[in-house]
Amino acid sequence: MNQEAFRPGAALKIEEAMQMAAETAGVGTWHLVVLESELRSSPRCKEIFGLSSDAQFRYEDFLSAVHPDDRSLVEAKVAEALDPEGTGLYELDYRVIHPDGTIRWLAGKGKAFFEEHNTEKVATHFIGTVLDRTDRKNIQDALVEAEKLAVTGRLAASIAHEIRNPVSAVMNLLYLLRTESSEAKRSEFIQQAEGELSRVSEIANNTLRFYREPAVTTSVDLGELAQTVLSLFRTRIIASKVIVEANVPVGIFVSAPQSELRQVVANLIDNALDAMPDGGRLILRTRQFVNHHTGKLCVRLTVADTGVGMKSEVLGRIFEAFYTTKGGAGTGLGLWLSLEIMKKCGSSMRVRSAVGRGTVFHLSLEGVEPRT
Repeated sequence: MNQEAFRPGAALKIEEAMQMAAETAGVGTWHLVVLESELRSSPRCKEIFGLSSDAQFRYEDFLSAVHPDDRSLVEAKVAEALDPEGTGLYELDYRVIHPDGTIRWLAGKGKAFFEEHNTEKVATHFIGTVLDRTDRKNIQDALVEAEKLAVTGRLAASIAHEIRNPVSAVMNLLYLLRTESSEAKRSEFIQQAEGELSRVSEIANNTLRFYREPAVTTSVDLGELAQTVLSLFRTRIIASKVIVEANVPVGIFVSAPQSELRQVVANLIDNALDAMPDGGRLILRTRQFVNHHTGKLCVRLTVADTGVGMKSEVLGRIFEAFYTTKGGAGTGLGLWLSLEIMKKCGSSMRVRSAVGRGTVFHLSLEGVEPRT
């Protein structure tokens, strides 16, 4: 409904219709009369908050039930919806604490309605729904953990190959040291062994960085991140005869959870290598631009391959959970999880593909001004 089309009594009619539909679906409904700060809620709404159908449930009671870590976000979203200059829409997942201490995940949606009061447009009614999504959230968390284990397995195989080569080289150099009498040659062998061990140390450090960093939003150097991920796939890239064209300079920063963004990039590179079993080009590049709608600095990270490509029917389903074209070798969760991670940090992911020509992924992230 258009905000300007509000008529007296319209909110009440909508509220009645919503309650009738929601009773069947198990959805709670609520109606905040803004000017009086009066909150009306359905029996199901109170039940979702752990209360009896006849319990008092004011707006203050709602806020006090919200988990302390989510309260400021909920208040900000409500204020945004009630802002006459905004869209009037409200949508948010948040946690609440029941009177018995149980924590539940809820999904709230709402719409604010506005009227003219003393020549000013003000919010008068705020109507919406609430749904308990705890079970769905638990399932989603389990899927995320399953995909993390799958990523761990794939990277473990890649890391094993990466480490085996320098370790074998060190063993050969140690054998030569035992039989070599020339001091100059012995010194040369020791330097070579030190170089190979440095490579092992680099792989170990990159692996630890991959898993130890907390999933919190921070300033991430895309160049360093790309180098870290590519180093973990180096042996596989060489074995596949893939040429890497990386134009991701160090010093371009984005705002994102570093460990999770690294997982997204690793998944895209992993898929690209799968698509080029007989060789090809793996392309990584960045481009900075200003979002004309928000005025904010943004960075687009492109990960492309010249592999087999995807048919349109496959392309339309790649972000579905459990959908895979790899048979038993895939979980069908990688791209689904990657998209969820991008959404969580307010970013986006686009893809295009053509059979026989390859696939291109574009990640659009919020940029961070260069450090001084």
